[in-house]
Amino acid sequence: MSGVTIAFYKGRANKFWYRIQDAAVRLATNSIYSHVELIEGRAHLDQSYLCLTASGRDGGVRAKNIYLRPDSWDLKFVPCDATYATRFITDRIGLKYDYKAILLTQLINLGVEDPTKWFCSEIIAAALRLDQSDPTHKFHWYSPKRLAAAI
Repeated sequence: MSGVTIAFYKGRANKFWYRIQDAAVRLATNSIYSHVELIEGRAHLDQSYLCLTASGRDGGVRAKNIYLRPDSWDLKFVPCDATYATRFITDRIGLKYDYKAILLTQLINLGVEDPTKWFCSEIIAAALRLDQSDPTHKFHWYSPKRLAAAI
């Protein structure tokens, strides 16, 4: 079976405002991770890859080449239908980032989200088709920490 690599961001951003955003996510989710990316196939640190996710810094769902510095990223390989997972995200490139859901599902747990917008761990959980048998675990329930635990 094919698979994807999920890259979990634990680094320190260059810009002050990005550091504040990362710190807020880490604090609210009690995690070392503030962001996640999906890479088709098996990825390795110290290399560049085309990464897929939803990013507030980039305005929404996007594909971007990223160099995976060992001090900034942790990687997990997930056996799955890589074609489905990557297509799920690429078909949504250009959709907006869901700031409201970040606030109302991760920072304050109210479960409010917009089905036409995405945040990073939400779109990756959906792309991986994580088990939805628990009705409290909708895709927007997944933070980077919860996603790491689930896979």
